[in-house]
Amino acid sequence: EEAEEGFKLTLESEIAKVESFFRAKGNVFTTELRQLKKRVSLLDAQIEGASECSNIVQLLELLQGKEEGSLLKDLLSFAKHVDDLREFLFANTQACIKINKKHDKNSKYKLREQYCSVLQKSLFFTSAQFGMLICDTKTLVCSLVERLGGNSPPAEAFRCSVCSHVFNNPLSLKCGHNVCLRCIPVTNLFKEKRCPVPNCGHVEFKFDHENVEVYHLLQMLQVTKFTLQKGPSGPTSHESDPGEGGTPRERGGGGGGK
Repeated sequence: EEAEEGFKLTLESEIAKVESFFRAKGNVFTTELRQLKKRVSLLDAQIEGASECSNIVQLLELLQGKEEGSLLKDLLSFAKHVDDLREFLFANTQACIKINKKHDKNSKYKLREQYCSVLQKSLFFTSAQFGMLICDTKTLVCSLVERLGGNSPPAEAFRCSVCSHVFNNPLSLKCGHNVCLRCIPVTNLFKEKRCPVPNCGHVEFKFDHENVEVYHLLQMLQVTKFTLQKGPSGPTSHESDPGEGGTPRERGGGGGGK
């Protein structure tokens, strides 16, 4: 029993360290995003040729050497930093689950229920503020693109397959669906689980890096096709290309450099 208590104290100490690190980084990111929002709000003129750009890569090429291009690069760099933190949190969540499973397999004292509760109370796992920061970053990039050329992404580009709301800390599952982390009940993370999307019918899979990935915000923005919503050329000038959509796994990516 003494060894069991020592194990629990050690694990909870490590979770507390992750929590503290996350809280500090989250505060820094919130401040940085506020500054980026201010820079975007100061833009009041469209850029010639921007309406012809149907994706971020084309727009970056057009804006090379311009202040607007520097702002877009800073926004995408910010998105990359947010993604890095999400990878860190995802890896630590998986580590907690793996350690817990191994413990319960080899001990008569089962801790799964206790650590389901610990995760549910952990800020890094449930933070609505962090989820909104991810959404706000995506929205800010789209707002900048629209200010520069009048283009907007299709609504479904950032929609969860389960709740149908804007992605909140999305994951990409083995079956190809992208869902919010909060749409996967925490108790299901400790056992094999089918895809939460209704009628998916995918075989059960484990919550590990072979079956679940962070759906990177940066990649999400890079692959999104933007369409012209208003402008001199008419209501739409670009059509979305279904062949270039899909999920990170379908595109052979998803790791964002992993």
